[in-house]
Amino acid sequence: METVDTKQENYQNQFVDRNEDKRNTIASLPSNEPVETHPKEETSTDTIEKEIENTASVKHKSITKKIINFTQQNHEEIYWTPDKELTVDGKIIHNTDIINLIIHLVRDRKIKPFGFESFNELLKRKNFLLN
Repeated sequence: METVDTKQENYQNQFVDRNEDKRNTIASLPSNEPVETHPKEETSTDTIEKEIENTASVKHKSITKKIINFTQQNHEEIYWTPDKELTVDGKIIHNTDIINLIIHLVRDRKIKPFGFESFNELLKRKNFLLN
């Protein structure tokens, strides 16, 4: 039967062994070899526009196209970043998703996506009509 001191000693030895393994693993990586990373995929305007059109139902395709055309015509006031975040009057509204905003506008879901108030306010200010 092991004593408390023996158990504690075994535990400490295991802890030291794990730390040694970590150091050896880190040290074994050659410093001149490139580390494989997966960069964040850049999303182009065309890709986002296609995603918006593909996300909309067939019934709402013409309306989503109208919204996209509106944003293209009013690029200085409303647009989106490559991360799909809404930009209103040159200010990025973080944690927004232009696709969710447009789809919500078309389908009028119960839960409004973040930034919808700003998006809707600008559309009203510019007299944008869905019909």
